[in-house]
Amino acid sequence: MTRLSERVWAPDQGLTEIEASIQEVAHRFAEDVMRPAGKVLDQLTPEEVIADGSPLWDVFKQYRELGLNLFEISEGLTPVEVARLTYLVNEELGWGDCGLGWSLYASNMAQGMIKAMGRDDLWDVCPPDSISMWSVTEPNHGSNMLDFSHTLAPAEEGGSRSDCVAVKQGDKFIIRGQKSAWGSNGAIATHSALFCRYDDGSGEAKRAAFILPLDLPGVSRGKPLDKLGVRTLTDAELYFDDVEIPESYLLCPPEAYDELVKGILIGANPGMAIFSVGLARAAFEHALQYSKERTQGGRPIFEYQALQLKLFDMYRKIEVSRKLIRATMEDHAQFEPQLQNAVTCKVTGTQMALEVTNQAFEVFGGNATSKEYPIEKLLRDARMGTIADGTNEVLSLVAVATTF
Repeated sequence: MTRLSERVWAPDQGLTEIEASIQEVAHRFAEDVMRPAGKVLDQLTPEEVIADGSPLWDVFKQYRELGLNLFEISEGLTPVEVARLTYLVNEELGWGDCGLGWSLYASNMAQGMIKAMGRDDLWDVCPPDSISMWSVTEPNHGSNMLDFSHTLAPAEEGGSRSDCVAVKQGDKFIIRGQKSAWGSNGAIATHSALFCRYDDGSGEAKRAAFILPLDLPGVSRGKPLDKLGVRTLTDAELYFDDVEIPESYLLCPPEAYDELVKGILIGANPGMAIFSVGLARAAFEHALQYSKERTQGGRPIFEYQALQLKLFDMYRKIEVSRKLIRATMEDHAQFEPQLQNAVTCKVTGTQMALEVTNQAFEVFGGNATSKEYPIEKLLRDARMGTIADGTNEVLSLVAVATTF
């Protein structure tokens, strides 16, 4: 049987044999593994999602066995080759199940930072095959730790009044406090890139980043978060009760913190956005197929021009977003990356996915509200994208403050 996605979207032009092969493997994995697992996991409790025997673990296992972990297969490739493989693979993973795609993507966050900072000594602390996370948001403030522009709030809001602190004591640090329940993979991660306040006794509002194994004494987790959407991505609070780490676990000192955050946002924003393109593609394809099966007035609803206009509007939005994000990722691999362009990708991609899934919801009509059909899940998942990794509004304001 010809796949719906192959009928609507022509194969990508100009791919190398390796790129086409990896894209095909990613597509088959997304359809045969991620979609069935995502449907099951979405209906489970958060505790059941991470339990032994959960389909979640098979997804991770097959992802690694198929060689889709871009962190592991990018060695020796040029930056442009890595960018192209990233958007080809991650669009397919977003098409399969956005929550699972984000979980797989986030599982290499700490490793990516270790590589970017040139800290090979930290591989013994956080092995490449670990499931990692990025611990940044805190209960009493959302995105202050991401505001490297220092324009959205006074520095002390992410400094002396933060919820998590690393206290310097000689040649070690003591970690105290809490990270909020929005840490992606928080319920399953074995290691974390921890971004928090840095207290060296000076009284200044400083911030720094650390690599932290999550099995250390004093580290504990809250219950997995029960969310509206992307329920296949597990989140949980982290608590630090006088967790002692050596000075060598310091990944990024205060003087380099702002540049590190800027670099992460530049890289992660288009990366997040391409998953949304895949999600929107899935919603469109489901709506198109349904419109050819559902009859009203004695004929398929696809034959009505009003419905055709709606479908083309959905297709147009997806194509514009896809080309914007792909072009930006390739540009950033060759030239000086631009924060405003990265944020444009994230805002455009996630907003587009929300609009397209909402239009797909309208195509399905009353059936869209039934869990028998996939659209209600896709709409819930898409809604989460506009607030993930910094809300679209906060990211936009940071881009304005640092660019215009």
